Amino acid sequence: MSEGTLKLRRATPHDLDYLLALQADPEVSPFLSAGRAATREDLLAEIERSLAEPESFGRFLVEIPLEREWRVAGAIGFECSNRRSRIAYVGGLAIHPDFHGRGLGAETIRVLARQLFAELDYHRLEAGVYGFNERAMAVVESAGFVREGVKRLAYRPHGEWVDAVWYGLLVHDLD
Repeated sequence: MSEGTLKLRRATPHDLDYLLALQADPEVSPFLSAGRAATREDLLAEIERSLAEPESFGRFLVEIPLEREWRVAGAIGFECSNRRSRIAYVGGLAIHPDFHGRGLGAETIRVLARQLFAELDYHRLEAGVYGFNERAMAVVESAGFVREGVKRLAYRPHGEWVDAVWYGLLVHDLD
């Protein structure tokens, strides 16, 4: 799956060290879900689930062409949250700090959304962002997601309660 100068590929166990390092990066970690798979064992289990259940769960690496070869620039994922209504939750977007400011976040979301709609027949995508994460809100909105509401003081990622801003995306929102 690709769009323009970006492609996504499903993570494999060989990518485990990269994903662990990306999630631990001090410019990335504070903005990721506190409930994410953070241990080697948990992240490996997610990678294996992604490979075993490709229609309902995915962990992907973001690759861009750089100096005539594809380089890993980040990660993203999805999970089916309602099979009957064909709804998936998109999350775990993490662009490596070396690649910030290039518009890769919004493009990554759009590439994944197109795949989920066209290839996996999802009807609706959802995403949640910590209320303090202005950059992520701008990226999600730039990708076409529509702000649908706020869960007040819903999560406690770093010892303090914070709002969560919820977004939705339908296929016609992409165009």
